[in-house]
Amino acid sequence: RVLPNLSASDDFINMFLDEARIAARLEHPNIVRIYDLGEVNGQYYIAMEYIAGEDLAAVIQQCKRQKLWVPVEFAAEAAIGAAEALFFAHEMEDAQGNLMNLVHRDVSPSNILVTYQGTVKLVDFGIARAETNVAKTEGGQVKGKIQYLSPEQCRGNRVDGRTDIFALGIVLHELLTARRLFQRDN
Repeated sequence: RVLPNLSASDDFINMFLDEARIAARLEHPNIVRIYDLGEVNGQYYIAMEYIAGEDLAAVIQQCKRQKLWVPVEFAAEAAIGAAEALFFAHEMEDAQGNLMNLVHRDVSPSNILVTYQGTVKLVDFGIARAETNVAKTEGGQVKGKIQYLSPEQCRGNRVDGRTDIFALGIVLHELLTARRLFQRDN
């Protein structure tokens, strides 16, 4: 559900509904499904697929606690599943057959889930951007987790699917080394 303080913002609600409609169209085995979105008594919501599993951030932390490395095969399978989801999203077309230029913009370990059966699921297209969006992100506005942003995204410049691939490379690095690639004191 959208937090009550955000429900009062028409701009936020327009962005929320716009991005939820795009996410609801993403039907792929490696993307968490959106079943419904709407509003009840002034409360906006998204109903999505429940994933019985863990996100990659939890996997990395658990391996660190046990002083183990994430198996290379697991890291590769996770990256492949996320890459397949991103390829599907990047190649998505609108009803007229035009490329939507959809960009996730928040690929990170916490947004890549692995079910207990081993299926990889990309989640949280909540800040995704498509060129067809009704509510556009203002120029220079940065969205996403700073440790996983491409240089273009950090600068607030125009981004495309390469931004997501850059972030996925950072996630793979973190899976294989158990260390953040970009971590600074400021």
